[in-house]
Amino acid sequence: MNKLNAMLILMMCTLILAACWDQIEIEERVFIFGMAIDAADKTEVKLTQQLVVPENMATVAANAGGGAGKAYRNLSSTGKTIYEINLDLAKQASRSIDSTHLGVILFSEDIMKQPGRFKEHFDIFFREKRMRRGIKLAITNGLAEDLLYVEAEHEKIPAEYIKNLLENKKRLDVTDLVRIGDIDEKLYEETSFPLPYLKKISSTVIDYEGIAIYNGKEERMVGVLKGDDAKALSYIRGLKNNGSINTEIDGGPMTIEILTIKRKITLTNNDPNNLQFSIKIQIKGAIADQSGWENLKEYEVLNKFYKKTSEKIEEMVKNTINKLQNDFQTDAMGLGEYLNRYYPKIWKEVQDEWDNGKNYFSKSDIDCEVKIVIEEPGSINKTTSK
Repeated sequence: MNKLNAMLILMMCTLILAACWDQIEIEERVFIFGMAIDAADKTEVKLTQQLVVPENMATVAANAGGGAGKAYRNLSSTGKTIYEINLDLAKQASRSIDSTHLGVILFSEDIMKQPGRFKEHFDIFFREKRMRRGIKLAITNGLAEDLLYVEAEHEKIPAEYIKNLLENKKRLDVTDLVRIGDIDEKLYEETSFPLPYLKKISSTVIDYEGIAIYNGKEERMVGVLKGDDAKALSYIRGLKNNGSINTEIDGGPMTIEILTIKRKITLTNNDPNNLQFSIKIQIKGAIADQSGWENLKEYEVLNKFYKKTSEKIEEMVKNTINKLQNDFQTDAMGLGEYLNRYYPKIWKEVQDEWDNGKNYFSKSDIDCEVKIVIEEPGSINKTTSK
């Protein structure tokens, strides 16, 4: 081997060995799994970070049920900006803080109701290049910090429990907008949208309280849809969530498992001062539970059932539309997005005052039609005799 080749090999080895000169070993890191942002006063916020140490997680897993210590700790501080507070919390941590595993961000209702504050403090999560667009976002009833202390029986880390809860699509009263990547464009375009609204039930349980409605122009949360109103918003938005519909047939309760929801929006009058929309919703389901004596394989029985269930859902949808148009005066249904996509000339004319000012959304006439189809009546045709 000549000297030139030897020098080249030596230089290559030097480059390879120097590639990780600034690497921080995993034992020297602590990972952020969750963040909670609360209002400290009119100008400052309180940031709580849930930190997880990798070897502590392994210890807890190995000693599950054996009295092992917590796999996490929460650090809090106050300041005017999230970046400023984050630097302060980094001083409190004994290791290098890593945000690559951040899974959930919680904002308190108090922050959301103050015009502009959510957008102001959410900027860093778009701007920071290490922030993943799949991070989950939710609004909390009460202090957001409190939810980071809720320890579910099947989860050792509260932030992981909340993240899994937000990913659950097996119910209707939830929204499809839970990722920060979904919110980025809407905030930029000042578009209104729904967000998950969570509540602490006990020291071990968190549940959906409803769906928070955020007005893009006013830059604040304007209300919450709960119960049937929240479910109806899922019908209107045509979500692919699972869930059930409870109804009655001849005095006996019946439960329908939802298989699919399809929604079609049509603009039937394009006069900006008298916009008219038609929303057709088709729900396919299966009979999950029935306690009546009617034979569900008879045409007259099924027809009666279809009509009654469709009327119930239509009433739910109309109530939700009424609340959005009159109480909240905010388009969380996606009608503005529909106009923007299919009728850009009309949208350009109304977008600045779509759900504020003249509020073309509230003045629009919205008609709804619901169709129910039962694909799976079950292996029996009735439960009892008359």
